[in-house]
Amino acid sequence: MNSKRAVQVGDIFATPLPMNKYGAVKVMNIIDRSYLLGITNYIGEQRPTIANQNVRQILITKSLLNEKEEPTFKWVDGRLPEELIYIGNIPLVQEELGIESNVYGGIWSKECGMDVYYKWREETDPQGFKSEMQKKIEEADANARRNKIMKPKKMIDDQVFWSTISLLDWGKEDEEAIVEAAIKELSTFTAWKIRHFEETLSYKLFLLDTEEHAKEIGEYSFSQQDQHFSPDLFLYARCAVVAHGKEVFEDIVSNPSKMLKDTEFEILLSLSSEAYYVKKGKEFEYESGCSYETFSNKEGWSNTL
Repeated sequence: MNSKRAVQVGDIFATPLPMNKYGAVKVMNIIDRSYLLGITNYIGEQRPTIANQNVRQILITKSLLNEKEEPTFKWVDGRLPEELIYIGNIPLVQEELGIESNVYGGIWSKECGMDVYYKWREETDPQGFKSEMQKKIEEADANARRNKIMKPKKMIDDQVFWSTISLLDWGKEDEEAIVEAAIKELSTFTAWKIRHFEETLSYKLFLLDTEEHAKEIGEYSFSQQDQHFSPDLFLYARCAVVAHGKEVFEDIVSNPSKMLKDTEFEILLSLSSEAYYVKKGKEFEYESGCSYETFSNKEGWSNTL
């Protein structure tokens, strides 16, 4: 716990890092309750002292913006975290005066010195670091999806949607042949209408994303004890319901026990992207207001999530 009452320019604070290590940050500027921190080169298992040369040197890292190697500075707001430990003050030298930075690190927290840890990990264990960062990104994405407020954006007229779905040709055996006519029709829509179609499809899949429906998909149905449930397979099963038309969809939405068994139709998810490519010759980029990914419907999974 720090014993420093008022933060001053030049103050050096030891910061806790993972793996029982310490880093250190230096206060370079103060404007009201905002502090410009310089992340120092120090990383070690011992708490740094003011005599250590590495606390006098600012960490050099590669900029995400221009790939240039630059000193690491960031602005933070708020109170000095109690986990930081004051170790002394080193007055700014001439070249440190007036340093500017457009990097904002958010609220001042005990993680403010993590940059030196990331660089150390990247240098000492590049593969492990890459896996660690990928896992963090995936966890952050999953958390963002869980906390996202699901609300559909503008959708296409329901009659137009089902009319397009009705063009799926179940007389064909090949899935690409089944969807060919629907894609052709959809490609005649405006770009915005294709987006509205995608929004409508996403919302209907979202409505089917419930635990009760997942319990009725056949061999790989959801249960609290069974580990064989596949979120992707459940999504493709929901696609099959929509693909079979309005009457089937509306019946199953209201009656989960009538869910189609051991049936999937993943290719339905590609209708909008294929039609958009036919129309524009470009990749389809669109984020729907309601995600069709399994577990997105919080209300539908209220007993599990």
